[in-house]
Amino acid sequence: MSTSRAFASALPSSGSRRTWWAMLRDSWPVIRPIAVQILLAAIGSTVLAFLLGHQGFPIFAPLFAVATMELICARHHRRAVEMLFGVAVGALLTAVAGPSWSTPHVLIDAAVGTATALGVAWLTTPRSPVTLVNQAIDPLLTSLTTNLRTVSTALRQHDPAAAGAAVYALVETDVWLRRLEEALLQVRRSALILRWSTGQDLTTHTGMATEIGYAVRHIRSLAQHAWWGILRAGEPVPVALPQALDALADGIGVLREQLERQGCPRDARPLLISAAQWVAMMREEKLSLGAAGVAASADAAVLHLLVASGVPAEEADVLQHRRTPVAA
Repeated sequence: MSTSRAFASALPSSGSRRTWWAMLRDSWPVIRPIAVQILLAAIGSTVLAFLLGHQGFPIFAPLFAVATMELICARHHRRAVEMLFGVAVGALLTAVAGPSWSTPHVLIDAAVGTATALGVAWLTTPRSPVTLVNQAIDPLLTSLTTNLRTVSTALRQHDPAAAGAAVYALVETDVWLRRLEEALLQVRRSALILRWSTGQDLTTHTGMATEIGYAVRHIRSLAQHAWWGILRAGEPVPVALPQALDALADGIGVLREQLERQGCPRDARPLLISAAQWVAMMREEKLSLGAAGVAASADAAVLHLLVASGVPAEEADVLQHRRTPVAA
């Protein structure tokens, strides 16, 4: 009986199956561009091979199309893609040397698959990748600026309800974070084509967007600690905490304006450093557990935002803990 119970407990329950389905449904917007590219390459190469008069099913056309597509676009697992491409080349050489295959048809299949993959990669490349990423970043930065100021005011006025409303508003950034991930996936899969065609290297811009995504998560944690750990628990509010949040909100607002104008994000650095120095002043007080959580999350958010503005991580850490007067 104990063995059967153990076996039954190891089986996935209906709740687990629903969880798997929910995970697949949530990740589908990110997977969809990859699936569309692969299907277009495979189907397009097959149809084109038939139009060119291929006799029988063109095996090598979709094989080379998918292998070439992933070799061009895949950002992760590059080694596995290279192995796949090597297998495709080996199969092509075997077919050319084998007596049962028509060498011209095999070579035509390989050329059709490669050309189709290049065409699909070009057609699915975003025409304005920087604009695409900025459009996904803008609502995130807007939400952070507004809700950080709300939390700062709530801390000054000891208003847990207002802080809770800001926390729930920040939960809605999940939708925008997902859209940012989709935009970054499209741009990263098109990075090689963009570099070939326009000479643009978008690594810096995509890295900035990734750092902003990390900062969003830390600021959400900051707001939760401020609401639940300080205001709801009735803990004393550190004197420097509202000023730190105001400086952080101002820095994020300047960063948003600069990105909207295609300007230089480094203009936000002084305000971000000022926020870090206010946090350092907080640490000179005797902090409660909730206030310590706010300070830790604020430090992490400022670090990621400084890196997003173009400061190397090591230099950003030095700037955060530099002992200089706090900007007004």
